Amino acid sequence: MGNKKLIEQEYGTLLSRYPKLLQPVYEYGIWRIDGSIDVIDDEGGYWDTYQVSIFFPPDYPANIPQLRETSEKIKRHEDWHMSEKGFCCLATRAKIFYDLANGITLLKWLDQFAHPFLANHVYRVKTGQYAHEEFNHGTKGIIEGWQKILRIQNPSQILEHLRLVSGYRTQALNRPCFCGSGKKYKRCYEINPGLHRLHIPCKEIEKDVISIRKYLSKF
Repeated sequence: MGNKKLIEQEYGTLLSRYPKLLQPVYEYGIWRIDGSIDVIDDEGGYWDTYQVSIFFPPDYPANIPQLRETSEKIKRHEDWHMSEKGFCCLATRAKIFYDLANGITLLKWLDQFAHPFLANHVYRVKTGQYAHEEFNHGTKGIIEGWQKILRIQNPSQILEHLRLVSGYRTQALNRPCFCGSGKKYKRCYEINPGLHRLHIPCKEIEKDVISIRKYLSKF
């Protein structure tokens, strides 16, 4: 229960925007927030309401919460970015870490990922298509997420960059750093590898390296 105080503090900051979320509860070793989220458009118009549960990882806020849609309004299928148990695929994990680089908070996560995901579902039900960008499933979606982050389109070049960022590959110390800063590798990446990882945990990058490498080996 080590993050009890933080979760309760963050809960207090979001009630003005998400008043239908209930008090955090601690059960089976996990913090959870149940309740409902109203989908409101930019003009303040009401669209729909979804019942949800928000699950906090044990190492929150170093890791990302999970959103489960419990009202069963969203089809349990990958084409709707949903697992069979109702967990929502809000974006790639790397993209979420990247967009929340200044620190993961519950309010920012709700505003930037959870609420837009639900709003996107309402829009698709009404129009047959998503209003905002969506990534493909599996490794193809992971690559698309990195294309947005790195602004590199070629998957092989993305893999090479991530191998260097994660430390799978290294450069000669006196060579120019792969990041394009113009500094030598030893005075750039070696001094601050975390900055080169764009605040994305190394373990997440390593998992994506393995997935992308397997994906590209098929071609």
